[in-house]
Amino acid sequence: MTDANVPPVSAPKAHRLQGGVLTIPNAIALSAAAMAPVLAIVLNAPAAAPVAGAALPLSFLIAFIAAALVGNTVVQFSRQLPSAGSFYTFNSKGLGPLAGFFTGWLFWIGYAVLAPGLFTAFGAFVHDYVLSTFGADIQWWLFSLAALAIILGLSLRSIRASVNLDLALLVIEVVVFLILGILAISTAGSGNTGAVFLVSSSPTGFSGVGLGVVFGLLSFIGFDAAATLGEETRNPKRSIPLAIIGALGAVGVFYVLMMYALTAGYRLNDPSQLSAFTKDANPFVTLGQHVAPWLLQPIELAAIAGIFSCFLAIHNTTVRVMFSMGRDRVLPASLGRVHARWFSPHRAIAVQTIFTVVVGISVGLWLGPGATGAYAFTGSIGTVAIVIVYILSNIALIKFFWRRSDRKVLAHIIVPILGIIGLAYPLWAVSNPAQAAPYNLVPIVVLVWIIAGIVLYLYYRAKSPQKIAALGAFIAEDDAPLGEQHENLLTARASSVQHPTIAEEAATHADTTKD
Repeated sequence: MTDANVPPVSAPKAHRLQGGVLTIPNAIALSAAAMAPVLAIVLNAPAAAPVAGAALPLSFLIAFIAAALVGNTVVQFSRQLPSAGSFYTFNSKGLGPLAGFFTGWLFWIGYAVLAPGLFTAFGAFVHDYVLSTFGADIQWWLFSLAALAIILGLSLRSIRASVNLDLALLVIEVVVFLILGILAISTAGSGNTGAVFLVSSSPTGFSGVGLGVVFGLLSFIGFDAAATLGEETRNPKRSIPLAIIGALGAVGVFYVLMMYALTAGYRLNDPSQLSAFTKDANPFVTLGQHVAPWLLQPIELAAIAGIFSCFLAIHNTTVRVMFSMGRDRVLPASLGRVHARWFSPHRAIAVQTIFTVVVGISVGLWLGPGATGAYAFTGSIGTVAIVIVYILSNIALIKFFWRRSDRKVLAHIIVPILGIIGLAYPLWAVSNPAQAAPYNLVPIVVLVWIIAGIVLYLYYRAKSPQKIAALGAFIAEDDAPLGEQHENLLTARASSVQHPTIAEEAATHADTTKD
């Protein structure tokens, strides 16, 4: 049999998500929801303003540019390797099995640990809203469990329904805050000034703007979520890059506009107003009371909707990374199977749900369920892990295209180098061990996770080397190049003795197609 006649090889149906069920708007919704634009500005703007001052819009503009540099890497890889594994697949192909393994290991925990924080934040926000509006004091974790039950049902039955709900909630919350932003700008008077885009507007100059960029970049974590839909989206090599560009561009513009509206409306160019801002527990509510009191209820409800949509998006992203790693047998193989009827990674969904409940309630009772408690702590851990993955992916892109004839110096070398530089300081700022408790534990938690990964990797290399060799093997079925399909077939047949389940199923599938 010649190479030209080798039939395409794909994962057996038990290991393959349902292809072609999602569109570009669906993928945009997942990425945008994972960034949680409303939640990000509500929580990160107050954290960044004390150091960035009136230069807050400048900090978020620079963060937007830094995120776009990483976005280039995701786009370039997604055009070549659409897969549910996302960075896990990208770095396996670009840097080899070792980097691929640790990418999956860090990317998994980076996203998985965000869910418990969102679990607690949702309960805390709804608890406060119900208490202030109706006078009913209901335990926060009851609201959290109710939200997770809805998310569990949606993720099991339909990824399409999940992302459509994300899209609907996103539109509502963004429209509400855009109305607030436009009203704030139109009534700002002397607060409207282009000086907010100058370093001199920060009370501490370059260092203040730089620290503001850290919080701005944290607001973009999750923009890559659409890449995990590479196997379920129509024409993924075209659709996923467009979705990432669309989500990143739209949310980036929203961030800069809202930071300008907050700065102008609150008149942060006035030192006395900046001092009042730093003491304000919820500056967007204060801004709403000043420019549109009738909008206060929608603002609070939009914030709750934003948390839920982010929670749903992060849950769906995490289980697809787990599914991809289970399919490659790095995690338990049962996680790499899909439901026979719903085509959802049901076992990965069950495990992530249990993890979210156990960690969420435990950390919520320990640090408190609010934005500055469990959410901030788990978010810091997830950010460190994910930013490390982003840096590795930039390196992987350079290596992947280095000797290829279609290499472009700007897109495949210069931009990823700039991306590495842009991520270095934010990574240090978040993982600095000199932070106050409990944030001084963040680098320790990540380091312990990395050490556990080293132990597991050494075990696999000694006992099951075929697992390491097979990392990142699955890409979107309809888009796999024929040469790569042939290579996967040969690899599957060669390793069938050591890795019988997937290898034999793949070979059987190929032989059936031939017949």
